[in-house]
Amino acid sequence: MSGLPMEHPAVAQPAVERRWRGPAWPGLGHVALGLALGLGVVACGLSGAALWRATRVPAPIVVQMPPPVPLASDAPLPVIGIELLLPHLSRPVPFPRPFTVARALAAGDGAVLAALVSLQAVAVQGAPTARQLAEGFPEAADAAVLAEMGYGADAGWVARGAAATMRLGAAFGSAPTPTLLAMREAREALALSDLDGAEAALRSLPPGPAFAITVWRDGLRRRLAADDAARRLAMLAGERAALLLPPQSMVMR
Repeated sequence: MSGLPMEHPAVAQPAVERRWRGPAWPGLGHVALGLALGLGVVACGLSGAALWRATRVPAPIVVQMPPPVPLASDAPLPVIGIELLLPHLSRPVPFPRPFTVARALAAGDGAVLAALVSLQAVAVQGAPTARQLAEGFPEAADAAVLAEMGYGADAGWVARGAAATMRLGAAFGSAPTPTLLAMREAREALALSDLDGAEAALRSLPPGPAFAITVWRDGLRRRLAADDAARRLAMLAGERAALLLPPQSMVMR
């Protein structure tokens, strides 16, 4: 062989097993894992609390009322009946049902029942208002004057024109007949909404003119009855309502 150096085969190095020996700082991995789990629990808790607040049903509010004042079982019934009836008395339409209810509730209260007696015709037929009475008075007055002149309800337009002219003359001071005088005084009272004065003026009418104005005058009387009953019933209701109140010494200030 020549003097060249000989090549030696490579010797295989033994494999070195590499193992993870944990972090450089002991216990750091456990701390990180604990923090991660803790944050997860907190996040779940916050989500659950938000969901509960969004879906929960609020508790009902309980209001405690003071105990009622002890009363007799039928003590307020007449007052209730009067309060139900009073709004109808100023209206022109009939009110049979409220009247019946008020009379039933007032059973045993003689004063209230006596005040209701005058309303029987009003409840069935109604009572025209003061304005309606004033608007319907010219036609009724013409009928009374025509009756004094000897005409009936079927008088022609000439006779009706004459009656209106006579009333107009009486209004300006011409010598009136008894009927014309009563019509003038009644008209002046109606202009002042003095229904009692109008009724007083019509009391001096002769029989014929008084009969001719019967329908209008009946409406006037029903209105007077309704207004008078309204005043009496309101007073009675106030007296009975005062009895329902507790004594002054029991009222807390």
